[in-house]
Amino acid sequence: MAAYGPGLIALLVFLGLFPPTAPFSERFLTPLVALGGGVFLWLDGRKAWGLGLLFLGLGDLAWTLEDLKRLPRGLLLEFPYLAGYAALTWALLKVPGERPRLSLLLVPLVLLGLASALKPELGIDRVYSLWDALLLLLLLPRLEPLFRERLLGERVLWGVGFLLFLVADMAYAFLEAGPGYPTGHPVHLLWSLGYVLLTWGVAEEGRRGNTFWGQALALGGLFLMPALLLHDPTPWEVRVMALYGGLVAGLGLLYANHLEWRRTEEKNLRWTRFLEELARLSPSVTQTLSPEAVLMGALEATRHLLPQAVGLEVRGRRGLVGERTPHSLAIPLNGDTAYLYLQGPLEEPVPPSFLSLLGERIRQVLRQVEWGTLALTDPLTGLLNRRGLEAELPKLLALARRYQAPLSVVMLDIDRFKRVNDTYGHPVGDEVLKLLGRILQASVRREDLAVRYGGEEFLLILYGADRLAAKEVVERIRYRFRHQRVDPIPYPLTLSAGIAGGEVPEGEAQLEDWILKADYALLRAKETGRDRVTLA
Repeated sequence: MAAYGPGLIALLVFLGLFPPTAPFSERFLTPLVALGGGVFLWLDGRKAWGLGLLFLGLGDLAWTLEDLKRLPRGLLLEFPYLAGYAALTWALLKVPGERPRLSLLLVPLVLLGLASALKPELGIDRVYSLWDALLLLLLLPRLEPLFRERLLGERVLWGVGFLLFLVADMAYAFLEAGPGYPTGHPVHLLWSLGYVLLTWGVAEEGRRGNTFWGQALALGGLFLMPALLLHDPTPWEVRVMALYGGLVAGLGLLYANHLEWRRTEEKNLRWTRFLEELARLSPSVTQTLSPEAVLMGALEATRHLLPQAVGLEVRGRRGLVGERTPHSLAIPLNGDTAYLYLQGPLEEPVPPSFLSLLGERIRQVLRQVEWGTLALTDPLTGLLNRRGLEAELPKLLALARRYQAPLSVVMLDIDRFKRVNDTYGHPVGDEVLKLLGRILQASVRREDLAVRYGGEEFLLILYGADRLAAKEVVERIRYRFRHQRVDPIPYPLTLSAGIAGGEVPEGEAQLEDWILKADYALLRAKETGRDRVTLA
């Protein structure tokens, strides 16, 4: 309707205000607008709204024929109005609302309906005045969502349309009870505009199209409301209430737009923070991140946009941070299965670009972590290589100095490993190295470093252990290694080790000196018969 709605309204306003055409406009155009809107909404599937406008249009048409002496007067002519009011009440009750707060500012308009209902000369019209007041009270909770999550542009349209219809009805009753209602009075334009806006808004409800024209016309209708009721012989009570209603409703619409602008700004800020957090998972820092740390960083970034996010999982990598919940969103991850877990169901849909961007960034950073891990670890044993030692040693040294914890350095070497390679071949030798790598990984803690230093030589740096404690760890490793078998080697495998340090290091130079001393102690263990531990 956005294509021809403004033009139709402009034509109605011109015909309704131009004195020669004003009576024609009220007698024929107003009923036709209601009938046309009713048919349109009925065909669009909005049955209750369509029935309401159809019956109101038939009532207006019957009133026109009665005014032209084509129909006899009688209560039977009130049936279309009663049916129309009942249908509109039913339609309004089906619309969900919220507890009214800001919309309560429109409550004084109810006094207009109650005041006209007290005038005995109105007869049955007093029923419509009371019904108008009731409909206005029912309308307030349906207008309150305009100030909440987002500006419902379509609800603005039909809400203003409904308000114009009710104010026109109550103003008509006041005129009838006072000096009399002259045919062609500008108040009939409020009916026509109300029908158009009501039809337009209900038809567009839920489609979330362009709301500029709708809001502009709604605001224009609110400004026209007091302007049209300033004409004589409109009573002063109606003029005051129309001015108050137009001003309050217009300011309310502007305030709702202001809140929508603020929500948009906040959403843009959340997007900015989300993108900044994702960017921090950059190649310069991911080489020392674990996959769990990557997922935790991605989850923290996601919470800027979805505060209800409580968990993130990449199932192919068996990685989960946070918690699993029944509410989840699937994240596209190039063949892998990833889920974002939420504390509760989503209140509004998530843009597909958000999930795609999150999935692509997680995939990139996890791949960078894999590349960093390959660069820092020995592919055969899974232990750190020398480059990994260079990357991790400063962190361990800083930790030891911060908490004044001792470090012990252990150099280990597989006894007669060359004979294994020469006798059974390098594949069997590789199995021996893998076995020792698994034993070392199982024997050290998270703070310790286990390094393949070169060939069959391994380095351990044990956090919080003096030399005696380090010797106990090495003896357990030697015991496990001796009691493991690698086919087809028939004899037990043994280790020699040298230990140095056992104190709080002063700096990296002292730690390197301990590595050298541990290596010398290892040589003495070899020279004195192998299969033993020597302290520097």
